[in-house]
Amino acid sequence: MTANLFADKLLASAMALEWPASVEATFSARSFRGRLDPAEVLLPDGVVGLRLGAYPVLVAPIVLEGSEQMQTSLRALHNQMVIARSYMRAEEVVNAHIMLYVTATDSSSDWRGVIDYAERDESVSRKVIWMPDTKDIETSYRNFIARTFLAQPWRSHAAVLDAPLDHNQGLAERILVRHGLSKAAADRWVALAEAYKDDPDGLIPQLIEARKDPE
Repeated sequence: MTANLFADKLLASAMALEWPASVEATFSARSFRGRLDPAEVLLPDGVVGLRLGAYPVLVAPIVLEGSEQMQTSLRALHNQMVIARSYMRAEEVVNAHIMLYVTATDSSSDWRGVIDYAERDESVSRKVIWMPDTKDIETSYRNFIARTFLAQPWRSHAAVLDAPLDHNQGLAERILVRHGLSKAAADRWVALAEAYKDDPDGLIPQLIEARKDPE
């Protein structure tokens, strides 16, 4: 798996949602917008910039290794994201993501703990890490996508128009009756509330009077 192949899969996933999707070469630039000289900071190799719908994304490989090396890798990625943000529209910066795929692991490290550490660090942007299962790449990729903004599980289920949450007609009246009002009084209370015009002094006597209505 290379950064370009991972990027291609992400582009395909976005296009399947009918989102605009494109490669953004400026996101992997080595200098800030409006500057010609390269930034004098540590930067990662193999980064691909994408725009997936409203989400600007940096795609990059990562090796799961010891804490010190991992922090160095993340610092380089953060530096690249800071540069990339100079090329983003102001309104999309908040949606920026770094999507990483694991190319190798250090068997002496707790890679689950390393992934958790990296994903929880949102100091510059959100990060999500895919650890491909070479035995079943597609299932592994679908499981990864399910943890990202590209997941839309409702698209695979038929709409249910009469779900219990839709049964709210008369809900307020039923609650009022359950708490002791007659049906007529509950109906009157709801009608008064709907006609309420910011006059509590006038509303309260009407609510009290409505309780006297016969059932």
